Amino acid sequence: MTTPQNFSGQNLQGRSFKGQDLMGADFSGADIRGANFTDANLTKANFTGAKAGLQRRQVIILVIASLLISLLSGVLSAVAGFWIAAIFTSNDYGVVAGIISLIPVAVFFVVTIRKGFLAGLGALAVAGALAVALAVALAVAGALAVAVALAGAVAVAGAVALAV
Repeated sequence: MTTPQNFSGQNLQGRSFKGQDLMGADFSGADIRGANFTDANLTKANFTGAKAGLQRRQVIILVIASLLISLLSGVLSAVAGFWIAAIFTSNDYGVVAGIISLIPVAVFFVVTIRKGFLAGLGALAVAGALAVALAVALAVAGALAVAVALAGAVAVAGAVALAV
């Protein structure tokens, strides 16, 4: 039988104990922040008073990532709020523009929740391109409808003028 290892009071930050047999090891008072104990045998190990958790640089990275995600969330909320407000305007074009703009945002949120952030960004790009294509198609269709209506009005006016 081997003697249990003594790591008491040592700085073991970021050290890997992956897959090691640490049965009965003494980690009391040790700094084990960021240490990797994956698949290690820690039966009867003593961690009394050990400092555990993330290393300072890991905490900083997580805080910065959280701030960036919060910023992105705020921007997307502002965009969604703007277009929801556009839907409730009396202008018919505002309603169409609001609905077309909300579709990519809704797709982004649903895909992000189900598949992750990067998949959500990809879906946002595709849905945004489709929304732009739809908006252009509706603009062209609207212009074409106005042109047809104008041509019809000219034709009716010409027919009335010839009949009189």
